[in-house]
Order: sequence, then C-alpha cells, then structure tokens
Amino acid sequence: MPAIRIGEGSELAQQPEPFRNEYELQEILAGHPVLLVDRGDSALVTIGREFPLEGGFADIFLIDNNGLPVIVEVKLARNGKSRREAVGRLCDHLSAMGNLTPDEVNERSAGLLEETFQSIAGAEGEENPEARLAQVRSTFASDLGSGRIRGIIVLDTAPDDLIREFSYLNEHSDLDLRLLVVERYRLGRHEYFYHSRFLVSGEAALEIKRQRLRLRLIVETFSKMKLPIFSTHATEENVRVCREGWPAAVHYEFRDWRDSISIELRVRHREYPKVADFLPGLREHLSAAIPMTQRIELATDSSGWTGLQIFFGEEVDPYRIAQSMVRLCRTEKDISTLLQEGRG
Repeated sequence: MPAIRIGEGSELAQQPEPFRNEYELQEILAGHPVLLVDRGDSALVTIGREFPLEGGFADIFLIDNNGLPVIVEVKLARNGKSRREAVGRLCDHLSAMGNLTPDEVNERSAGLLEETFQSIAGAEGEENPEARLAQVRSTFASDLGSGRIRGIIVLDTAPDDLIREFSYLNEHSDLDLRLLVVERYRLGRHEYFYHSRFLVSGEAALEIKRQRLRLRLIVETFSKMKLPIFSTHATEENVRVCREGWPAAVHYEFRDWRDSISIELRVRHREYPKVADFLPGLREHLSAAIPMTQRIELATDSSGWTGLQIFFGEEVDPYRIAQSMVRLCRTEKDISTLLQEGRG
C-alpha cells in the first residue's frame, strides 16, 4: 500500500498517532494523493478541497491521469454519527457530480479542472500533447455523463460494521467504491510517516472483493495490532503478511478454508532449509502458546513450499485469530537470524 514520509526522522513509533481533526487528514490527502492510489490505478491529481455540489461540499475532488473523476469523503472513526453518515453522503456527492456538465465542473473549480487537463497533456514525455488533451477531456466527459465516478471514504480506523456495510454496497453495485484507512506514525518532533491501506477496493483489486467478509475482518483487526515492519498483501487465495527485509520465499499468511481459517508461516524449503528445519520445534512451542486451535500441522506441497499451519474454527472470534497471528509474527527475530546465516 502507498506510504509517504514527511520530513527527516529516525525511529518509527509502534502505535499510530491520532489526527487532531478531519481537516488535518484531508489536507494530507489533498497534498499527497498517492495515498489514495490502489494497485493498478493511475496517478491522481487534486483539483480542489471542499468542492461545491448540490446539497453540500465534497471533501476532495480529483481526477486520475486518464480523466476519471474521483470524490473523497474524509471521516474520523471517533466521530460515530459522522462516520455512519459517510456512506450516504458519498453516494449523494457521486449523484450530484454526475448531474453536472464538464463546463459546470470547471466553473465550480474556478478553472482548475481545465488547468489540470492542460498540465496532464503537457507533462514531460508526452509525444502528442494535443491528442493527449483531447483524450483526457473526452474520458472525463464520458465518465461524468455515464456516472463512472470513483468514490472513496477515508478514515483513520474502520469499525467492523462499516466494513460490512461498505463491502455489501460495493459488491452488489456497479459503482467503483473504496474504503481506505490512513495511519500516521511519528518519526521525530515534526516528522511523520503516513501509511494507507484499502479495506474495500474497486475493480483494481478483485482478489480482495472475492475474499469472505470473515477473512477481511480478521485481517483488518490484525492490521490494527501489527508492527509497522509488517505489511499485508491480498491474493485470490490468501493474504500474505510480509516482514520488511525478508525475501518473498519466507512469509506469514492468512488462508480461508471456508470451514476454518488458518494462520501460517511458509518457506521455500530448498532455498532456505534452515528456516524450514526451524518449523517442527516452533510447532511444539505454539501448541501450548496459542489457544483455541483446531489443530496445528506441518505441510509440504509439490511446488516447494513448507508451511506451519494453525487452524481455527468458525466459532473463534476474529480478534483471537488476529491476536494469534501477532504471536506467530513474534518469531520474526529467530527467523531473521536464520536468514542472515544464509540459505544453508
């Protein structure tokens, strides 16, 4: 997921620092729209904040490099009433924006929309600026007229009920709706590190949309607990938990078996045999350290992976499973030592 660092600092705090208010978060997003970009998306350019629409103001209005219009609604989770209204407000904004013409949008932006078109077309490396300008204008007009407008709700943390509601709306409509969490960590007195992750994605991340809601809730709960050195990456079959500095051949993983959820430590045993040899002893330790498990297994497949798998039944609370993954990730110090010793 996208991340930015503002200023120069040294040590990253382990817990995110709250935003003072919604305007503070809104300002960061408007100034650094890369935080709003999911995998496979085109870059975004901010047109303006507090964009006037029928019945209210959109927090941020942007377009991507191809001309797709994007509306962002920013809320803090501690504002419960405002948070519950966010989905309805976003849909109102999308509807109101779709009723405007490109000229009306440009007028309400005080000409900034057209300036942005010109800037995109005149960017360094563009071989035919005139054709590029016509293409961006045409895409914006077409998307606006057909209601193809991306909507993003951004929070500092997302409760389970909002994830559930937004997931249902996203999966049962043709709208491109995104739910995004942005956290900041203090680096120094005036320096911060900002990290964003999508909890509900649009067409750019269909693998996330295919995941069962239970798995998404578990992963989001884990994301609130984990250290910043870990990051999550969804595929169609699982959610990988990667440790900063580790090779792709060694990682943790959430996997959904439909009748159970497993948390795993996986390694390509031929590349890192010392790590693979560490797993049997770890299995014995975790059998006593992690409660409420169905079973703990060691499994090797034909593609060269060995995995330590810890299974949980459907009756186990998502918080307990996420907490167990945190415990499993504490083995990273031992594994890092083995990785430093080489592949064999």
